[in-house]
Amino acid sequence: MMTSAQLRQSFLDFFAEKQHAIVPSSSLLPDAPNLLFTNAGMNQFVPIFLGETACPYSPPRAADTQKCIRAGGKHNDLEDVGLDTYHHTFFEMLGNWSFGNYFKQEAIAWAWELVVGRWGFPAQRLYATVYAPDRSKHDPAEFDQEAYDAWAALFTKAGLDPKIHIVSGNKQDNFWMMGDTGPCGPCSELHVDLTADGDTNGALVNQGDARCIEIWNLVFIQYNANGDGTYDPLPARHVDTGMGFERVCSIIQGTKNFTDFKNAQISNYHTDVFAPIFAKIEKLCGLKYCRTLPVSGLTRLRGQERVDVAFRVLADHIRALSCAIADGILPGNDDRNYVLRRILRRAVLWGRSLNLHRPFFHQLAPVVADTLGDVFPELRKNAALIV
Repeated sequence: MMTSAQLRQSFLDFFAEKQHAIVPSSSLLPDAPNLLFTNAGMNQFVPIFLGETACPYSPPRAADTQKCIRAGGKHNDLEDVGLDTYHHTFFEMLGNWSFGNYFKQEAIAWAWELVVGRWGFPAQRLYATVYAPDRSKHDPAEFDQEAYDAWAALFTKAGLDPKIHIVSGNKQDNFWMMGDTGPCGPCSELHVDLTADGDTNGALVNQGDARCIEIWNLVFIQYNANGDGTYDPLPARHVDTGMGFERVCSIIQGTKNFTDFKNAQISNYHTDVFAPIFAKIEKLCGLKYCRTLPVSGLTRLRGQERVDVAFRVLADHIRALSCAIADGILPGNDDRNYVLRRILRRAVLWGRSLNLHRPFFHQLAPVVADTLGDVFPELRKNAALIV
């Protein structure tokens, strides 16, 4: 069974084979003044997409794993962390980019080759979404026939019906915009049916059901949105993809390499990404993590449910704080610094549910440096500061 480290490296190696420059994650401190934190893999490439900076890669394509924080501002998952299997303040986004180079055919073919051919995802459990404008809502552009045809060829070759395995989505689900104006375009997502029998025929796609989750979004940047609501074709077309690293780990490890969906526990927290942190928390508090989830909400947490929420909160928050501090963002009184202070306070408060009343949180930081230091060396470089 692939470890998280092997999965991450496999992604990067795959795109290195496809002539992508493997670039370091950018800092969690974003260049863009309107962002509290770097929240997507494409943030560092915006100047290239906008034509403000020449692409430094030859050929003009790149791949990486990007540190992301979504807490505060438009993307704020803070209060949900700990209560379910997938919300985080900090996560990694695996991505590949084409800057005016390859486009939909290659991006889709390589996504299939990696997910099905190399990692072994069962093709019959996969569903692709493509953009179909809702004319009643004045959605822009046309049906994404090119993406549909590319997916259809792959599903057909696998002996599957494209009419079942390709699901259309309108602007809300399948059209990506950088802002109200600027580069934008249709996107195509890859979803996985995680039900016991894998026979839902696409009925759960984009329905907010954890039994069918999106793992990868392929964005095709081909238009410029104007202030008057019109859209013009861009002179150069780009690809921007983002894959949820922890989600893919949870599926591969939770199903024992796709061999057991009936007994699977698909949770980002039930992976080797979090296991070392949980082990340290268990040593600190003398309690065990038992994988329970809240049945009746936050206000009625009892016993083991409260313990397990606390474990997830601490494990998530120490990763966010360690990585932010390593990038020079410290807890403070305003703006992004205050968001970190809130995360820190929330962690310490939940620590009391584990009878941790004396200073303890700093003792988790070395575990983060051990588990992520190979890919994000700044965690080891700044280990003393973080503690």
